[in-house]
Amino acid sequence: VDLAAGPIRIAGDQELLRRAIENVVRNAVRYAPEQSAIEISATAERSSAIVTVRDCGPGVPGDALAKIFTPFYRVDQSRDSATGGVGLGLAIASRAVSLHHGRITAENELPGLRVMIELPLK
Repeated sequence: VDLAAGPIRIAGDQELLRRAIENVVRNAVRYAPEQSAIEISATAERSSAIVTVRDCGPGVPGDALAKIFTPFYRVDQSRDSATGGVGLGLAIASRAVSLHHGRITAENELPGLRVMIELPLK
């Protein structure tokens, strides 16, 4: 990622990291209202790179925030693979980030959800 301050370099498997970020962005697109923006940013802080993806959708109930990274967990259990996936995208992202010694977290915004991926810098 090229920023005004220069590129941010992360050591790791390019394909796994691409999939992790892609899954988070796909999730944001899925839940964002039509014609709304998805905000994506990358910053370097101390020894970490932080990729943030924010949508303006409904967010997630507070008690479900930690669970959304669990395989097959869906906030709305009435969704199926035709209407909302099977609950693997964020779990795959979490596993890929973990393999790179990083962490992934989520927090509600008003409106929407913000997902942060923190990875060690090279």
